[in-house]
Amino acid sequence: MEPFAIVCDSGHNLPPDLVEKKGLAQVPFVINFGLEGGLDDGTITLEEFAELLDRYEKGKGYPTTSAPAPSRFVDAFVSSIKRGLSRILTITISAKLSQTYDAAVLAADMVREEFPQSEIEVVDSRSGSMAEGMLLLEAARARDLGWPLQEAKRLVEEMRGRLRLLAAFESTKYLVKSGRVRSIQHLLSTALSIRPVITVKDGAVALYGRMRGRMDNALDRIAEEVQRTRKSGTVSVIEGIAPDLKEMLVGKLCQRLGVSREQILESKIGPAFLVHTGKRAVGVVWEQEAPAQG
Repeated sequence: MEPFAIVCDSGHNLPPDLVEKKGLAQVPFVINFGLEGGLDDGTITLEEFAELLDRYEKGKGYPTTSAPAPSRFVDAFVSSIKRGLSRILTITISAKLSQTYDAAVLAADMVREEFPQSEIEVVDSRSGSMAEGMLLLEAARARDLGWPLQEAKRLVEEMRGRLRLLAAFESTKYLVKSGRVRSIQHLLSTALSIRPVITVKDGAVALYGRMRGRMDNALDRIAEEVQRTRKSGTVSVIEGIAPDLKEMLVGKLCQRLGVSREQILESKIGPAFLVHTGKRAVGVVWEQEAPAQG
């Protein structure tokens, strides 16, 4: 069976060494600082990027993000084809959060016209961050086992309905600035004693709950939900730049799930997401027992 290439955007938040190990071709988001534009391509560290955010927030206007142009997906697809991989599975961030999926679909149509022998499938993750990342790992597992492209696509589409994401924030002002939460903006309290817990439902950001008091209470709620619904498989903890919150959440999960730290996949929120979450954010992605609704 001819192997297939795996193409993705940069919203998966997988650790860079894992991206390289799994041979993923990554198309970066665009990050706009006023009139200046840059790519989420790993050329600066997350800490350096966070310093830029602080600087722009204080005086020059906060940055925005935008989807990759279709031409960037075209380049990734053509590069794979020229390497002898004419079958390609592409997984993107939710179509309700970004135009990235549409850009990839358009690019796939363009490349099929030029290379009729190619087979390019595009899957909407209906989520983002490590939920997208775990779908990519599943696709890579199927590829490495020699599964055909269409079967790998089916596995990914089945798995996406079982993945859950919960994240807690010390401040929701970045989410509000992002424009991704207009439907629940009125529910996001700015009071210091309220800690919102956010999820992704039907591909869009939704409010899971609002916890009073310290972040510790919100993380307790998250760990409790993981314990209640987890099926098996990988549990991933993601953070902005908040090592204390990450340590707290990892500890709670290890205790409740009876797992060691080595069984938890730890990662960082990438620059394109940090724009929308801020540094003081932490979350978890896991596979639940019953299929998610919607």
